Amino acid sequence: MNIYFYIAEFLTAVIIVLLYYKFIETRKIKKYTKNNIPTDLKLFIYTQKVDVKKISYKTLMKLVAVINSIDIGIILLITNITKNIFLKMVIAIPMAFIMLFISYKGAGFILKKKGMTKNES
Repeated sequence: MNIYFYIAEFLTAVIIVLLYYKFIETRKIKKYTKNNIPTDLKLFIYTQKVDVKKISYKTLMKLVAVINSIDIGIILLITNITKNIFLKMVIAIPMAFIMLFISYKGAGFILKKKGMTKNES
């Protein structure tokens, strides 16, 4: 396969996941509150200690949607190395955790630089 196929596959996966977040995840919630947010957003807020008084839930949800869609696209590219479905699962599950950890840490670092995290005193 050539590189254009992999680029198209990556972009397709990213667009599909972004559309899922746009039309399904964000429409389920009319008003974002502390108790009424998706689990992946809760995970991002609590692990990165984001101050939601400085940045809105909607903005954070968009950020998490972009992070998750890019992660899924990268995991799809990595798992396409092999044809065996069992080996794909063995590769994809740990890669999902590793990619989420790395990308959430990176986004948390950027938000910390911008002063959008809680001060730990």
